[in-house]
Amino acid sequence: MQEKSRETGNGIFGIIAVSIVLILMGVPFVGMTVMTLMMLAPNSNFGLPVAIGILVIVFLISDFTGALIAATGAGLLTACIRSGRSFRFSVIAASTATALASVFGTFLMPDRSLLSGDNVETLVQLYGSAGMNSSEIVSVLNILMYILPSLLVLWATVGVIASASAVKLIGRRKGLEVDIPDDRPLKLGLLPAWILIAALAVNLSGSGLHPYFRQAAVNVSIFMILPYSAVGLAVFRKILLMFPQVLMLAVLVVIVFPPLALGMLMITGILDTWFDFRTRLISMKERKNTQ
Repeated sequence: MQEKSRETGNGIFGIIAVSIVLILMGVPFVGMTVMTLMMLAPNSNFGLPVAIGILVIVFLISDFTGALIAATGAGLLTACIRSGRSFRFSVIAASTATALASVFGTFLMPDRSLLSGDNVETLVQLYGSAGMNSSEIVSVLNILMYILPSLLVLWATVGVIASASAVKLIGRRKGLEVDIPDDRPLKLGLLPAWILIAALAVNLSGSGLHPYFRQAAVNVSIFMILPYSAVGLAVFRKILLMFPQVLMLAVLVVIVFPPLALGMLMITGILDTWFDFRTRLISMKERKNTQ
C-alpha cells in the first residue's frame, strides 16, 4: 500500500485545491478532516482525545447539526479505513451516514441548525439587499424549503468527498494508515437508473399523487445530478486522456456555458449505464492501432 501511494505522487496541488473546497463547504467538514487524520495517525495515544476536542470546537463554532455531521463522517471514515475497506466504500458509507445526519439533525433540531432563526433572517436580509420584495423573498424561501432535503444531502455528500480526498492526499505525504481508491472505473448500475426514472415519472404524473411523493421525487431527481455528473466526469476524463487535443474545447464550454457543461456531464453519466462509453473508447482506439 505504501508503494502504491508513493507511485501516485505527493499531490500538493491536490491538497491545496481540496482545502479550498473544504473551506467553502464549511466548518463541519474542516473539523471532519482534522478529526479523521487524528484518529488515523499511527501510534498516537492522543488521537481520539484530540478528535473529541476538535468536535467540541466544531459544536461551538457551528451548531448541533454541524457537530453531528463532523462526528458521523469522521467516525465512519476512520472505522471503514481501519477495517481494511476500500477508499471508495469508505467514502460511500460515510457520505450516506452523514447525509442522513444532516437531514435528521436539521429537522429534529431546527433551532440549532441551518433552519435557525438567525440563518433565515440572514437570508431575508441578503435577498432584500439584492432588491427583492417581500413576496419574492417568501417565494424563494418556500422553494428552498421544498428542496431542502436534497440540498442538505448534496452538501453533506460533497463535503465528505472533499474531506476524504484531503485525508487521502495528506496521508500520502504523512504516511498515515490510509487506503487508496479502487482501480475499477466509476460506474453506476441499473438500480440508480431505475430510481431516477421512477422519480422523473412521479414528477411528470401531475397532481394525482400525494404532495409528499412529488416532493420526494423532486428531491431525489436533484440529488441524482451528483452521482451521474461524477460518472460523466469520469467519462470525459477518459476522453481527455485519450484525445488531449479537445482540452481547450472542454475548458471553453465549461467557462462560457456552465449549465450546458453540467447537463452534458449528467446525460453522459446516465447514458453510460447502457452504452459503457469508456469500454467503447478503448475498443475504438485498439481497432485504430491495429489498422
